[in-house]
Amino acid sequence: MVSKSMLKHRDFYHQNIKYSFNWNLKNHKEKLNQLNSNQEEYRKLGIYLKKVYQGVIPNNLFNRKDLPRVSQFKIRGLNNAFLRSFSKNLIRSGKIIKFDSNTKLPNYAQKVYNAFHRNQLNKKPGHNPILKNILIKDKDSIAIEVPIWMTKNGINITGHIDLIQIQNNMIKIIDYKPEGNFIVSLPQVAVYGLLIKQILQIKHLKCISFNKYEAWEYNPEILLNDIKDYLISHKIKRNWENLV
Repeated sequence: MVSKSMLKHRDFYHQNIKYSFNWNLKNHKEKLNQLNSNQEEYRKLGIYLKKVYQGVIPNNLFNRKDLPRVSQFKIRGLNNAFLRSFSKNLIRSGKIIKFDSNTKLPNYAQKVYNAFHRNQLNKKPGHNPILKNILIKDKDSIAIEVPIWMTKNGINITGHIDLIQIQNNMIKIIDYKPEGNFIVSLPQVAVYGLLIKQILQIKHLKCISFNKYEAWEYNPEILLNDIKDYLISHKIKRNWENLV
């Protein structure tokens, strides 16, 4: 069990929505103590998370409604048949790796659903109980509800990353998508990954989308090549391109 002193917590209220940032310092320190070539990246991530915990973030930007938010970046304008076919092709080609319900992240989510059912809570668990459960119980999980911001081409952009893990010597940016159809929100998750790579000067990083049934892992650069080419061929707008 993680002690309170090793689980750093801070609430942020952005546009009247509560975001409960939590940082599992115990897990992070254990990753820092492992001998591998990516320790410097883990250290830079720690510096970033410490600033967030101390509240050193531009809350004024997060509370401005006129600025773009990463969560707005979705594929719109294509019917579901096209999206299913496209995502299947990406999986077949190995550019997206699909995991089933027996793998770690979906399994954690399913356990929270089961607990809600056992306790006769007549509602589905939201993001917070699922993410908090993963953060506390999974040794690879580092932080949840992590604010992220950047100025690019004179434009400010903000967002909140659901979950950051360090697994197999690599930082992973993870988003919980209970509604499924991960390809629609792939631009959001990939932009999180690209921004973290730029902010922390990280070379290698993976992104994951998951729900209680499945998970999908991919390089964030997929947004800049395969996704971009496909959307151009279908004349679909890409409102994130000037920001990554």
